[in-house]
Amino acid sequence: MRKTIQTGLFFLLFIQTSVVWGDIKLPRLVSDGMVLQQGVSTNIWGWASPMEQVSVEFAGAGYRTEANQAGEWKIALKALPAGGPYKMILQGHNTLTIFNILIGEVWVCSGQSNMELPMKRVRPIFL
Repeated sequence: MRKTIQTGLFFLLFIQTSVVWGDIKLPRLVSDGMVLQQGVSTNIWGWASPMEQVSVEFAGAGYRTEANQAGEWKIALKALPAGGPYKMILQGHNTLTIFNILIGEVWVCSGQSNMELPMKRVRPIFL
């Protein structure tokens, strides 16, 4: 009797842990405050349960795809002009919302004193 109960408990725990409900997951790169390139199509990707339907709402457009057998998915967002802030809603078994997304360009400048630009030189341009 005791062995039957132990075996039953083992199978109950095994079944409970083997049923996994996958959630949409995103790479750390896709997060609040990101800047997407203006004027070009942008790929958003992530992971979900195999064959899970994934939908994305962004900047007034809707996109849909299905995760492959490995649980990977990718959606190409249409090219947008500079603007924002926007929010992106991703839905599958769970819902993720990403806030404060900007469309534009990020320029990184580096150098020494030749890269110096005091604000007093450019202030009239921005007033």
